[in-house]
Amino acid sequence: MVFNIQHTFALSDSELGLVLALAIAVAGASSAVMAHLANRVGARRLLWIALLTWSVLLVVMSTVHQRWAFVGALVLVEIAGGSIDTAMNAEASHRLMGNPAGLVRFHALFNVGAIVGAAGAGVALHAGVSWRWIWPGVAVAALVVGVWTLTTDSGRAIGEPGRAHAERVRPVQRMRRDGLLVLLAVFALAEVTEGGVDTWGVLYLRNHLATGVLLGAGAYVVGQVVAATTRGAGSVLVGRLTARRGLLVGGCVAGGGILLESLSPLSGAAALGLALGAGGASLFWPLVMSNVSRLASQVVSAVGTFTAAGYIGWVAGAPIVGWVSQAYGPQRGLQLLAAAAFAVAIVSFVGSERSRQPGRAE
Repeated sequence: MVFNIQHTFALSDSELGLVLALAIAVAGASSAVMAHLANRVGARRLLWIALLTWSVLLVVMSTVHQRWAFVGALVLVEIAGGSIDTAMNAEASHRLMGNPAGLVRFHALFNVGAIVGAAGAGVALHAGVSWRWIWPGVAVAALVVGVWTLTTDSGRAIGEPGRAHAERVRPVQRMRRDGLLVLLAVFALAEVTEGGVDTWGVLYLRNHLATGVLLGAGAYVVGQVVAATTRGAGSVLVGRLTARRGLLVGGCVAGGGILLESLSPLSGAAALGLALGAGGASLFWPLVMSNVSRLASQVVSAVGTFTAAGYIGWVAGAPIVGWVSQAYGPQRGLQLLAAAAFAVAIVSFVGSERSRQPGRAE
């Protein structure tokens, strides 16, 4: 829908990048705060509150016609969405601690949702349905899930051993002590690529290769099918991959796919590149989170910090890619994303891995 929204509000590539950066920056900052809140009141309680809030805000955003009012509504929607992300990942990472294959399968559900969402939106837009009607439909689904989460909430927060001691340690110090700072930086860079594929990869096909909405959405759907298949059917194998190897493989596949999309004048080949880019980038999040749950002394807080870092990656990528696309052409913007993906692979290849030390206090 980004193509339709861009044209509805007459946004250039650079303006679109700034709008996305503003919304996601606030969401990223709020995610770090929400992680500490989830550690106190419970991730499940935060989840249903965020879901119900998100459903209302989606309807509000779909009705706004003024450009800057829309930006304000988008910021609020992203804050609620970031809270959902944080609470969901914190709950899952804690419950599936020591079960990386299960966590990878859990993240495969995201790809199933992305498939349904992209395919449904693509078909609706192709049929002439306004993008403004799609978000209320998503809001209904969010409302149903939110009510279900509320009714099944036991009201008990998930506690973590060593919590009293951990609260006296600053998050950065805890990340350094757990050996996660380098992985945190690499993960932020990886999310520059993943967020760029989701937004700019599809936008490039529709805006600059003049492909139809079905091909643009369809290529993204293919990438998510690859991701869901990889995470689901191959969860045991993928779950055994270390973060270093997973980022190396994902970075090479994503970088090669995005590069292919940027260099090919043929819409079919470019769509294949987008699918490879989406599939490769999909490995980043679950593998990193499974390693975080294994290494972190405080899982909920660590997952919240990494979620915020992921949003920071989106923030850094959106305006930079938008500015490069505006100044030097859309191909250069995609090639910047490819360079970021290859950088993730290179850093992962030369970096070292760290295992949980025996006897470390939990």
